[in-house]
Amino acid sequence: MKQSQFYYLLRRGLFSGGSAIIKSGLVMFNKFTTAGLSFPAQGSAGFNRTSDYIQTNDIDDVLGTFSCWLYTPTEITSSLNPGATIIDFDKDLSERIIVLGSFSGLMSGEVISIGGFGDNYWRSYSTTNVPAGWSYLTITYPSANTYKMYLNGSELSVLNAGFSPVQIPIKEMIIGGRMDNGSTFINGFLGNLANVAIWNRALSSDEINSVMWKPYQALNATESNGLQAWYSLDDIASPTASLATMEQLATDKDATIENKAAITAAINSLS
Repeated sequence: MKQSQFYYLLRRGLFSGGSAIIKSGLVMFNKFTTAGLSFPAQGSAGFNRTSDYIQTNDIDDVLGTFSCWLYTPTEITSSLNPGATIIDFDKDLSERIIVLGSFSGLMSGEVISIGGFGDNYWRSYSTTNVPAGWSYLTITYPSANTYKMYLNGSELSVLNAGFSPVQIPIKEMIIGGRMDNGSTFINGFLGNLANVAIWNRALSSDEINSVMWKPYQALNATESNGLQAWYSLDDIASPTASLATMEQLATDKDATIENKAAITAAINSLS
């Protein structure tokens, strides 16, 4: 696994020159209990649909499996229009995304979709509603021209949108929304995300039902095989965490922090 993939930038909005700072209200880390599925992690990142997102570094691989825990305050159906983007696999293209809700005229009754615009177009979708509260979403590419989708470990019926499913290349990702033409944040997600993970191979149903209940540290050798990125999104307790705390987190994950001066200034402005 590429240790550098643990490095992610917490951002609210796009800043010139590609630098990133933490601003007030950027990400909320909360513990939830709901009447539905029990959420196993310690915290999560909150997204406001309009400006909150996380930009990762360059994964430079292909999508075999995407998975995440997601919390939505209301049930997601095809009536959500425009749809909410969970992840944009290439911020410069905005053609490789996963969306909840309705998003294009190429599908009918879509609730969970993978695909995009330009040369990639929409590939596969499910009409299964996503319930309010915590759910675990998984999408795999197990063989040529095939996507599978799972919700809370159960496989969903998947329809094709008219274009053959292709394996998606992954570059710098946007978690919590997408970038229009690589520069303007749009179609954001409202709710919370945690344990966002990328493998370059398709997990089996048994692996999915095991991994969904584990933190990164508990994955066995088989489950971590092909893992390219794991973003727990519960690392920093609050936006006012000290730079020293963030530096220790980076050191623990063999990562680095860019633009320390800007981050320090942003933290000081919150006090």
